[in-house]
Amino acid sequence: MKAKLSITLAASLFFSGSVYADGNITGSVFNRNTSEPLDYATVVLVNPETGVPLLIGTTTDENGSFVISNAPSGKYIIRISMVGSITQEREITVTDSEVNIGKIELAEDSKLLQEVVVTGQKSQMSVKTDRKVFNVSSNITTIGASAEELLAAVPSVNVSTDGDISLRGNANVLVWINGKEMGMNVDNRAQILRQIPGESIESIEVMTNPSSKHSSEGTAGIINIRLKEDHRNGYFGNAEANVDTRGTANVNFNINYNTGKFESFAGIGLKTQHLPGGSTSYRRYDDDCFLKSDGDNKKNENSMFLRLGTNFKPNEKNTVYLNAIGTLGHKWGHTVTNHISNLPEQWIENINRMRESGDTRGANIMMGYKHTFQSDHYIDMNVSYNIWQGPSENLSHENEIWSDGTEETIWRGQYQDVNISNWEAAIDYSNRVLPWLTLEAGYKGNYNHENSPASYSSGMNEQHLEALDELYNRFKYDTDISALYVNFSGSYERLTFSAGLRGELWNISTRSLGYGQTDADVAPFKKNDFALFPSASIGWSFLHDNELKLNYSRRIRRPFGPQLNTFENIADPSEVHLGNPSILPEYSNAVELSYIKTWSEHLLSVSGYLRSNTDMISHISFLAPMASDPNMNTMYYGHANVGNMLNTGVEIISRNTLFSNLTITTTLNMYNSHLKAWDTSYPLHENLYKVHGNSQDRFVWDVRCMASLRLPWDMNFQATGRYNSRSVTAQGTLEADWDVEAGVRKRIGAWDVSLLCKDIFNSKKSHNILYGNEYTQSISKWSGGRTLRLAVTYTFGKTHSHEHNHHNHIDTGGYGEEHHH
Repeated sequence: MKAKLSITLAASLFFSGSVYADGNITGSVFNRNTSEPLDYATVVLVNPETGVPLLIGTTTDENGSFVISNAPSGKYIIRISMVGSITQEREITVTDSEVNIGKIELAEDSKLLQEVVVTGQKSQMSVKTDRKVFNVSSNITTIGASAEELLAAVPSVNVSTDGDISLRGNANVLVWINGKEMGMNVDNRAQILRQIPGESIESIEVMTNPSSKHSSEGTAGIINIRLKEDHRNGYFGNAEANVDTRGTANVNFNINYNTGKFESFAGIGLKTQHLPGGSTSYRRYDDDCFLKSDGDNKKNENSMFLRLGTNFKPNEKNTVYLNAIGTLGHKWGHTVTNHISNLPEQWIENINRMRESGDTRGANIMMGYKHTFQSDHYIDMNVSYNIWQGPSENLSHENEIWSDGTEETIWRGQYQDVNISNWEAAIDYSNRVLPWLTLEAGYKGNYNHENSPASYSSGMNEQHLEALDELYNRFKYDTDISALYVNFSGSYERLTFSAGLRGELWNISTRSLGYGQTDADVAPFKKNDFALFPSASIGWSFLHDNELKLNYSRRIRRPFGPQLNTFENIADPSEVHLGNPSILPEYSNAVELSYIKTWSEHLLSVSGYLRSNTDMISHISFLAPMASDPNMNTMYYGHANVGNMLNTGVEIISRNTLFSNLTITTTLNMYNSHLKAWDTSYPLHENLYKVHGNSQDRFVWDVRCMASLRLPWDMNFQATGRYNSRSVTAQGTLEADWDVEAGVRKRIGAWDVSLLCKDIFNSKKSHNILYGNEYTQSISKWSGGRTLRLAVTYTFGKTHSHEHNHHNHIDTGGYGEEHHH
């Protein structure tokens, strides 16, 4: 594989020195103030005698580069323009050879920018070649929100009351921050995302069919949270404070200082959160026995989010960057659950009072170097280290009442210390080898290590708990993933295309150690595997601002640590959670055909997709005796491969600006979900338990609508409604849910004041129905409820741009955007 990569890179260097096609006009466009490439800038040829634009032109790509192929010989004026910038023109003469006009820098039109700030706002959504980008600054809920809340506002993304994230109904979605996993997994990412303030986020990118350049994980796709960056010279930032009716409050402070060859930023967020919730459960057995549970809980958390970084640019071709993100948190809470049952040889009532507490510590440190040979030719190398630690303790007090009237009191303790460390390394090379062809190649490495001990204790009172050594478990999990990729992309006249291949080699090693055992006592479970992941896309632009695009990708879902860990979580006496070491990887193949139409005030995106999953990994449940009490059956929850699923659907996204001040963004996602019947054997206590699921077919749909209204007196109103229909799970259904939120924001100079009401009708909750072997169960959960939040933000700073050796000072009224007084 390395030899093939070397050959590919050598070929690219050879082609990069070759002669371009006759009559081609090439160049690149950059922002004069920030030195960043400008994509979607318009480049047209103009008749020099009449000044009339000709039907010969193109737009710049993500690197700011453009190619006008096979232009007729003659003299022209080439015009480069972009909304918010001063148009540039050059006289050129086209012959039978290539014309390279070099690097064009567009200066921002301060007059136009001032008008935009006063009367307009940034588009809520834009569609790029391989992703949809949702701009956070357009969302009123940004102020005072967390990253988790902002994800819930993204079309086709759903966030459950437990913080589980799904995309187009598929929960296997990869979430990144600035293109990195940063140690997040399904177990800890909800907590990490709750600690990231929305004010530090620039945009959220959704890739349903990523190219081979990106990770192959996540069968539903990748969601990338891009944090704010700003390259203007000077200093600027913001301070924010908010509070809500649940007692949650947080303050955030961000600052950028860019001068000379250094660009530096820092941010801190402090948050205290208080979140009430509850649950109800009713389990009916085939023999007419039942177990009913009602619970109330209050979860609390204090947390701190830190962000630091600097970019050093000794010259235009070289950049060294270093940044770090850190989270610190302490959580505590209590839950009271009443259980009523008529199961034989079991209590008829159980009152469980549980207290939980824990600390979280996470950090990501990344260092990198980028060398730019030319505007469309660079190499970028970086390495990052992630660590996540989360010691937690649960103490439960159970009061059991038996049918003969006797009562028993049992105290149970559970302590778990999660320790996850992770290294990520990447080398990305990109070169436009021909005017119509770009080569991308590179290496990605992800090396993960987990060492998480868990212990139990029990007793008749809180002061005299005895360790249950037979339940002790130390889970050790290592996974190393190495990947090489190559991707070719480009455009020719009205066609755009991309084709790539990613090869991944991964090694998995797990151990579950009992009390007193060492690595020498337990042989590890090891598995090595290799797979290829192709991707391809082709697009065709026709008529005026119409585009068709066809995408294909193959992706994977690997089981991660907690899904494999045999540790039994018995904090709740009515259900036990544990892992399954025999899970196999899940693979998916996806095809998507998209139509995109843009107008000046409207956008329409229609995507038809088909996604097949083999060996799908899913939650399952079954009845079995408890390890601590073999005479009592309880419900076990775990993960297993449950067969194949096929989803076929269509997603429609529209953005319409009406009457110049009302913007409505609507997303409708409809698909048919087909799950084949399945059987599996779950390993537990040296036995295998048979679990079965019936074939299911269900039509599923969800709709989101966001209306933003610009009001007089520099005010904005926004309302968002969401509805998710009933959907299929491996052993049942997830019932429909809906919610509505609305808010208003007022700008007063450098101040922003917003008032938001979340879940106005107190309607958001999850409701699952499970059909298992010998039982049926209905489970409802809710968290938060109707909440009113007040937030205030102050922006400050002064920036300047360098132009003709003098400084043009600009007062800044917004973090990450310019505002003129």
